[in-house]
Parts: sequence; C-alpha cells; structure tokens
Amino acid sequence: MCCLAACMLTGCKEKASDGGADPEMARGRYTAEENPVSVMTLERTTFSKELICNGRLEAQARVTLQFHVQGTIDKVNVRDGQAVQKGQVLAVLDREQPRRQLEQARLQYDKAEMALADRLLDYGYTLQDTAGIPADQKRAIYINSGFLDARMALDNAERTYRDCELRAPFSGKAASVKAQPWEQAGQVCTLIDDSRYLVRFSVLETEYGFVHVGQTVTVSPFAAGSRQVQGNIVAVNPTVDQNGQIAVTAQVAGTDALMDGMNVRITVSNSVSDQLVVPKSAVVIRDGMEVLFRYVDGKSLWTYGNVLMSNSTQHVVEPNRDRGADLSVGDLIITSGNLNLGDDAPVEIED
Repeated sequence: MCCLAACMLTGCKEKASDGGADPEMARGRYTAEENPVSVMTLERTTFSKELICNGRLEAQARVTLQFHVQGTIDKVNVRDGQAVQKGQVLAVLDREQPRRQLEQARLQYDKAEMALADRLLDYGYTLQDTAGIPADQKRAIYINSGFLDARMALDNAERTYRDCELRAPFSGKAASVKAQPWEQAGQVCTLIDDSRYLVRFSVLETEYGFVHVGQTVTVSPFAAGSRQVQGNIVAVNPTVDQNGQIAVTAQVAGTDALMDGMNVRITVSNSVSDQLVVPKSAVVIRDGMEVLFRYVDGKSLWTYGNVLMSNSTQHVVEPNRDRGADLSVGDLIITSGNLNLGDDAPVEIED
C-alpha cells in the first residue's frame, strides 16, 4: 500500500510539470496587445473636388457609305473593325457597262469637237481663236455644234465610272459592313473616325458653375477597369432641360480602350485650397458618427470629425466642435489599422 501511494504521488507531480500550466507563470508571460497602424501628418493643402457623371462616347466623325450609282457589287475590300486610310477603295462595282458608256461618250465628244471646228471656220475662226470670240457668239456656236452637250455627257460618264469605286472620305475604322459581292449596289458600311471621341454627359442646374469650357476631365470606360483617358470640355449648353439638367460635351483622344457608343464615367475636378485633407481610410463610423483617431504618445485618441467634401480617394475634414473635438495642423492621424480601434488603445506605428 505504501509503495502504491508513492508511485501515484510521483506520477501526479510529473503530469503537472509536463502538461499543466501554472496560472502565475502564464500571467507573468502575458504582454499587452499592440495594434499596428499607419499615420500621416495633418496639413492644410489643396483638395481636388470632383464631380462624377455617367456619359456616352460618340465618334467625332461618323458616316454611312453607299454607292451613288446603280450596278452589281464586284468586290468588298473591308471587314468590321478594319482600319482604313483616307482614299482607300472600300468596294467596287462591276464596271463593264460604265466603261462602254465612257468610251461612247468620248467618241461623241470627239465628233462634237470636229463639228465645232467646222462651225468656227464658217465664222472665220479656228479652235485657237476661241478666246477672242464675243461671248454671245461663242456660246451660240458651241450650242449649235453640239459640243456643250457632248462635253456634259463625257463628264457624266467619267463621274459614273469613278463612282464605281467607293473610297474612304477620311481615315478611321469600318463598321457594320453589309455589302456582299453579286448584290445590287446599296449601303456598304459605316466609317468611324476613331482618332477623337466626343463625350456627352449632363450636370445638375446647381452644378453649372462647376464646369466650364477648357476644363480637364478624366474619362474611365466601364469595360476597361481602371483605364483612364484625359480630355477637355469643349461645350456647355446654356439652357436647362425639363429635368433640371445641363448638357455638357467633352472631347478625348481615341485609344484602343474606347469605342463608339461606349458608356463611360466622367470625372470633373476643381481645386479648393487650404483644406484639411485625409485619406478616406482615416475616417470610420462609430455610433453613426464620423470619427478619426489621432496618435498621441503610443495611444489612439478618439476624435469626432465632420466630412465637408469628398472625392474618390480623400476627405476634407474639420473637428466636430459640438462634441468638443479638436484637430490641428501637425497632428498624427491614423490612416490604417483603425477599423476595430478603440479610444486610448495602445498602438504601434508600422515601418
């Protein structure tokens, strides 16, 4: 019995020393939790006030191209999205019949020119003397000889032959190509000048003073993520529509990220000087109120504030005097690690 009791006592002591935790020792090893934070020095600086609108892109030049003469399409040289240069042949009609008509018109012109020479000889003139013939007499000779009719017919035949080729009036991209070989002549495609785009959007009547011609805007396509393109306002409509809005037009350079008809976000910016500016992350909501945390002697100091203006990344703030708050230039404002932070909590500034 004595031996058994001794063994049990020894086993209990070994178990306590191996697996049990001494409460006093554990309490001695505890260290206070420190919250890593980032800070900034509060300064008065210029704030970029932003007005954000939605708009739509329009190509600066857009035209629907079609043949001006009748005939059968022989070739189509473009496809949707293809870049073309000014003067490039986009489609061609079958030119056999127009070619014959042109040859016939040239033949009639040559005959009329010979008849004109004979008629001039009747009046004592030659083709080289036409500059000295009185205008009324000269016109009568030209009409009676049939020369004017032949020259007009030749001009029309040459124009018809040229119009068998449809050429690009300006450089751009082909869109909505509809023509096919062996079809009758009609609409061929739409040509878009994608070198520049117009951006049309609206602002409220109360925001009329915020925009002006020449002002810089930033255009962000919804389909291109964070891609941004700079432009300028080129027109502000001086009338207010029935919805209390004012039409504004801006212009941006064309890029691969932009397309005709694309929906975009437009950001118009104005500078406001001498403001207390902090990142948006510096302001948190506590009990329905806006709060900033100041860093003072290794601790966070709860400070009530008011947000006066905001843009996409920053707030303009002031202290909430009704809550006895105070903010001064030079204060260290906590900008990260403050989501679950409390008043007078120990904090440590991250490197």
